[in-house]
Amino acid sequence: MLLTRTITKKLLETIVHQTFTEFGNLSSSSLLDSLKLLGFYYATNAGISINIEDLKTPDVKKNFLKEANKEIEFVSTQWQEGFISDTERFQSIIDTWNVATESLKNRIIDYYQNFDPANNLYIMAFSGARGNMSQVRQLVGMRGLMSDQEGKIIDLPIQTNFREGLSSIDYIISSYGARKGIVDTALKTADSGYLTRRLIYIAQDLVIRELDCQTKEGLVFLLKKTSDIKNIVGRTLISIKPSNNLLLKKKLLDEEFLKELKKSAPLTINVRSSLTCKSNGSICQKCYGWDLAQSKLISLGESVGIIAAQSIGEPGTQLTMRTFHTGGIFTGETHKQVLAPFSGKLIIPASLKTISYRTDRGFIVLKVKQESNLTLINWKNLKTEIFLDIGSYLYISNTSFVKEGQLIAEYSTQSLNTGRRRLKPIYTSLAGEIKYENIVVRKIDYEKRTLKINQDDGVLWITSGKIFPLPKEIKYKFPKVLKKTKSLAKLKIMSPYEGFVQIEKDTLTIINNKKKLTLELGNLIKPIKNCFLKFSLAIKNYQYIDSYTILGFLEIYPFYEGIVYSVRKKDAKNMKTLFFITESDIWKINSDQINNFSFFPNKKAYVRSGNLLNTTGKFSRSGFFLKKDGFQMIFQNAMPIFLTQGTLLNYKQGDFVFEKKIFATLRIYTQQTEDIVQGLPKIEELIEARRPKTKSYLANRPGVLLNKSITQETKLSNFTRTINNGNGIIKCIYNEKDNENEFKSASSIKKQKKKQEKDTISIGQSIYLKDDIIIFNKKIYRAMPIPSNFQLVKNYKENAKEKDIALKKEFLFKNKQNQTLLFYGKESFSYWVRDLPNIFMRKTFRPKLFKYNKNSLTLWLEIKSKSKYLIFRNEKNDYLIQINNASFLFLEYLNPLIEYEFPSSSRLLFQPGNFIDIGEPITQGIIDAHELLNIFFNYHLTFDGIRYGTQRSLTKFQLIFVNSIQAIYQSQGVNISSKHIEIIVKQMTAKVVIKTSGDTPLLPGELIRTSLITEICSALKSSEFNKKIPKYEPILLSATNSSLSKDGFLSAAGFQETKRVLTKAAIEGSCDWLRGLKECIIIGRLIPAGSAFLNYKNYLDSIYLFKD
Repeated sequence: MLLTRTITKKLLETIVHQTFTEFGNLSSSSLLDSLKLLGFYYATNAGISINIEDLKTPDVKKNFLKEANKEIEFVSTQWQEGFISDTERFQSIIDTWNVATESLKNRIIDYYQNFDPANNLYIMAFSGARGNMSQVRQLVGMRGLMSDQEGKIIDLPIQTNFREGLSSIDYIISSYGARKGIVDTALKTADSGYLTRRLIYIAQDLVIRELDCQTKEGLVFLLKKTSDIKNIVGRTLISIKPSNNLLLKKKLLDEEFLKELKKSAPLTINVRSSLTCKSNGSICQKCYGWDLAQSKLISLGESVGIIAAQSIGEPGTQLTMRTFHTGGIFTGETHKQVLAPFSGKLIIPASLKTISYRTDRGFIVLKVKQESNLTLINWKNLKTEIFLDIGSYLYISNTSFVKEGQLIAEYSTQSLNTGRRRLKPIYTSLAGEIKYENIVVRKIDYEKRTLKINQDDGVLWITSGKIFPLPKEIKYKFPKVLKKTKSLAKLKIMSPYEGFVQIEKDTLTIINNKKKLTLELGNLIKPIKNCFLKFSLAIKNYQYIDSYTILGFLEIYPFYEGIVYSVRKKDAKNMKTLFFITESDIWKINSDQINNFSFFPNKKAYVRSGNLLNTTGKFSRSGFFLKKDGFQMIFQNAMPIFLTQGTLLNYKQGDFVFEKKIFATLRIYTQQTEDIVQGLPKIEELIEARRPKTKSYLANRPGVLLNKSITQETKLSNFTRTINNGNGIIKCIYNEKDNENEFKSASSIKKQKKKQEKDTISIGQSIYLKDDIIIFNKKIYRAMPIPSNFQLVKNYKENAKEKDIALKKEFLFKNKQNQTLLFYGKESFSYWVRDLPNIFMRKTFRPKLFKYNKNSLTLWLEIKSKSKYLIFRNEKNDYLIQINNASFLFLEYLNPLIEYEFPSSSRLLFQPGNFIDIGEPITQGIIDAHELLNIFFNYHLTFDGIRYGTQRSLTKFQLIFVNSIQAIYQSQGVNISSKHIEIIVKQMTAKVVIKTSGDTPLLPGELIRTSLITEICSALKSSEFNKKIPKYEPILLSATNSSLSKDGFLSAAGFQETKRVLTKAAIEGSCDWLRGLKECIIIGRLIPAGSAFLNYKNYLDSIYLFKD
């Protein structure tokens, strides 16, 4: 092997690894020895130093900063104009600085590699001797965004680097990050250690004890030309499709073989895994595969459980230290961007499936629903493929020309376990009146309170003005000019009693023969917002007054001055509110300046800053049109605030609100620093199987999503839907009172005593109802010929009453022979049937009309007309019979629709009409692992029975769980082999919970190993007697519960809750068969691993002398 380039740390690793796999221990240790000597020779010849001149900041930094500031200015303008919300603005700022910092770092690397490869700083960082790219970035790039000790991001980045020096503000922000480093090192190291301990207790008893468990099940991987093979290397092959080469069976997959396979990709590879291993209480050699340290088949007696636990726990400990050294800089790259590598024409395939989506930064983009390739062609006809994964955001909507470096798409790098949901209050920046634009308010009851929620994205305007809240009894004026010296309102103070008046300081006392009345004058002058009060006496000291004499006047003066353009009042229970629009609340513009035809002034007209004023100019402010004054148009200052769906509103339209008041509360997912310190709690939540507070709603089965958006109160006349091979039911029930069709859903119609006059349905794609979500399965109607001995019903028409309906829209029917019948509005085609609910009850009709099987209904009818259809209904199901010029018809059950009710504040991840797979989240939130497993099990139970249902649901769930843990580590650049995570997940899902005991001594709620319950069930099935099988369901146990519910009690007692574990074991008379390592250590035996792994098989013989 001849290499003529700079050997970096990564390349050195590759060389050593290849030498080790090709030539073994001796050759690789000899190579390492010579490398060490070479290194020492040059290190002692001449040292390496670092000089301030080595720290060169590239000139492009200015351009990056300029671009970032320009983008942030644009985002701020969008926010001021009410196009994006406050949180979207914050997210945009963070993402912009993040991209700028990363791009600058990449440019620095390019600069050193191409122009200054002998730079001392570059040599140190890239040889792996000292420092890393994060530190180089801070030295010569920019420090970037910092996070405080709680992990929240400070949205003011440090634009300088250490070479240029920090300003005083930069220094203060830096100290936040430094504190985070210290706090994390002190607190999080312990958490990481405890995680390792728990993992070890879960898996400590797993040792390789068998050669081959002979299982035919495994995990199926789709091998593509772009696939990463690191998770398949070293596994045992079961089968490859589409190849039937039997020689390949039980072959261990190495890198060479996989590279050959890739050439004939795409292929599906079925490989053995610890998750599907059939060995009892251990894992077999073939299912585990390679020992990753030696790249050969694992040897018997290897304690793979301990290795797995250490492999997952160790990165946590290492990475906690990393935060301390980087000083809390924010490194969470939440989105990876796909930029155009060169200028050219971007071709987007016409078949690409996308939906419109609003990103967390307020951009409307296309969300990709399937994997796809875009093609970019430059002027030299050079083509390049750009791969888009499912869930990517596409910023270019159709085939067009793009510039080099232009953003084409981006995809999220975060796993499903995203940030936490928080409530963020929004404060008013000015006082004024609230107005709504496109805001639909829905009231919901929550914890004995009624909350107002915004149902869709909209804009809330605050129009500027002066608010004066006054007492209800006060007499007020509407002055044309507000002055601090001129009172706004006046209140008379009267005494109901007669007597002599005595005034001392701030106390007024009225004395007569019967009573002594004291009035504290200070209490009269209570502060009123935006006003100050003056009290003037109208009487003198020691004067005698009659009852209801005026004692004095309380006058209210405004804090503000200015000409009044408009005034309004609003009465409430105890007060009146005056709203003045003064000179400071308005701006003017000459009428002749506006020649934009889209602006027609009326009372509700508003303009945003940036709207076109005329061909050359734009409006510089936002405002509502107030009135026209001669040649001038007067606008009231206004501020638009964008509110996303689900915002809690505190005020209604027309309310007056003061400055710095909370007028709405956003429900948001906060962005936190994505260092491993934030990753640890996420892994903790997964390993401890915690139920999230803000969980997302999951689909119970595959189907199509429908949005029920029309309320039940809506009256619809002549309600129709176009038919496009759909199969939902929409019912219109005739309402006698107002001759309109009252709308109800299929599920909400109950059997009513009064017979309905008429019942009609139309087949539609959507079902509209209240703010719920519905999923239905598509079923195919199959045709079936009439048996020859079957009697046709000829007199059936006597039972029906015919009536015509003229439809306004045209309808399209397709029958199963693909003949199309088109009906126009003028033709009638409905068939009315009286007393339908009773048809199923009449025995005389049953044999003539239909045959009823378990899950199907077969119906034979003689066809009298081409253009009629019937419905049949019993209490539970609705059947649709469409008569399409055929003398036979086979009908399956119409699938019942599943309704999901959830708070309207929840954000939908799908649009109506999208296909949803089982277990997919419908709303935004964190997936509840327990619920996901339960959904998989219930779905597979109906199709595959309890045994295979458990097996299939567990395999599906385990893969998702493994990938979720992997995603958290990979976001940190930490690679852990999936083998290790699989072992931990296998132990967490190793048990089932008994629901009903059947003919077994098991108790409901008891936890039992899946392998054991399978054996019990198969024994009961093969029994001569008709035994009842116990019902059970798989369960996900947390790391702690998994350790505590082991079969033995010694290991659990050594873990935690010692007193409870030992008491329980003593009461139950438990036995511990000393299968694990921990149990043997506790009682001082040799551990059943390594060379002594066979001990567990013959230790009974040595005790009871059962030897031959």
